[in-house]
Amino acid sequence: MKKLLLGLMLVAVPLMGCGAEDASSDTVQTVTTESGQGINLDFGPMSSEEPLASMQDSSGDVSAMGAGCWVTLLYCKDPRYNGWATCQQNGKCSYQQFKDNCIALYNKTC
Repeated sequence: MKKLLLGLMLVAVPLMGCGAEDASSDTVQTVTTESGQGINLDFGPMSSEEPLASMQDSSGDVSAMGAGCWVTLLYCKDPRYNGWATCQQNGKCSYQQFKDNCIALYNKTC
């Protein structure tokens, strides 16, 4: 009986670590576009994932909206959250810049 229990534990423990990695929803805020589309604004640290699209001003350094603001569209349909688009920013954007640029990237890309 002890061997059976030990065998089950050895099989079950590695299986718990399998599966899709869920991102923390503590840093995510969902906004709705004028067309009713939900978009996730992820305020967590920039992801190492390959972005679908990024947006920065044309000079590469400063925009009329703010210095050094960079917004990245990670997913058109993010499997980690609710299937909606997800954007991240570099921490130098105001909330409005982040939201507006994310929506613009979504409309352009998705």
